[in-house]
Amino acid sequence: MRLYHNLASLDLYRNYKKNLVDQNAAMGKISSGSKLNSSRENPNSIGRSELIRMQIRGADAASKNVQDGVSIMQTVDGALGSVSDSLARMKELTVQGSNGTLSNEDKQSIQKEIEQLKQHINEVGTNTEFNGLKMLGNNFVTDNNKPYMQTMMSGANVGDNIDIPMYNIRVDLLKSSNGSDISQLDVTDPLKSKTNLQTIDDAINEVNSMRSKYGALQNRFETAADNLSGSSEVLQRADSQLRDTDIAQEMMEFSKSGILVQSATALMAQTNKFPQDVLNILSRVK
Repeated sequence: MRLYHNLASLDLYRNYKKNLVDQNAAMGKISSGSKLNSSRENPNSIGRSELIRMQIRGADAASKNVQDGVSIMQTVDGALGSVSDSLARMKELTVQGSNGTLSNEDKQSIQKEIEQLKQHINEVGTNTEFNGLKMLGNNFVTDNNKPYMQTMMSGANVGDNIDIPMYNIRVDLLKSSNGSDISQLDVTDPLKSKTNLQTIDDAINEVNSMRSKYGALQNRFETAADNLSGSSEVLQRADSQLRDTDIAQEMMEFSKSGILVQSATALMAQTNKFPQDVLNILSRVK
């Protein structure tokens, strides 16, 4: 027995502190729901988790991008549908205007409606916008075979891009293989009767080509949205495995540490009596 150093009590106190720290750690994990409340607890896991979380946030932002992309495609398709209807009506009027039994006044009446349809097509190109982007009236485009490409991020990584073509559907740019364009369409001019239909047919084919490209892009955006949704779910599951507390396990650790803390407290009360026992022995010495 030693009087100056109560080694048994010191040893119990060391274990008491360790168990108390473990109990507090388990309590923190249970209360926060996370087993990584600071980087010191698991530096490797916290680094991996932060990278995964950055990837998740990037994927969520990209998902919003592709949803906007779908909305753009729907907007443009509706506008091009209106242009197709106008061109179809113009073809109908051109065929009607080619009737040799019509008077000049009749042809002029037909031409007036054609001019209104031309104006409508120009207005569609000017007014079709999405958040300020002129999808069908881009002034940088002078040849619809060479559209201006607008790049949109479709993923969280470098290179995850989708290029969106932007056209200019002014009637003077809807050109035909014969060199004419829709702005030159005139049923009152006998010399243009042979080229009018060819001009309209080529314009219809050009607009249909635009619609098919936008339709394909819409499918691509919707597929990208599905992929991002699935990827985000997988990443969240991985982050959960790294961060989320296993409540059952931590409750077990909390209970175990609590029992050890209580037992250490009780034993320290006993070991602290050892010096008193020494004094009792010394008091009997004569």
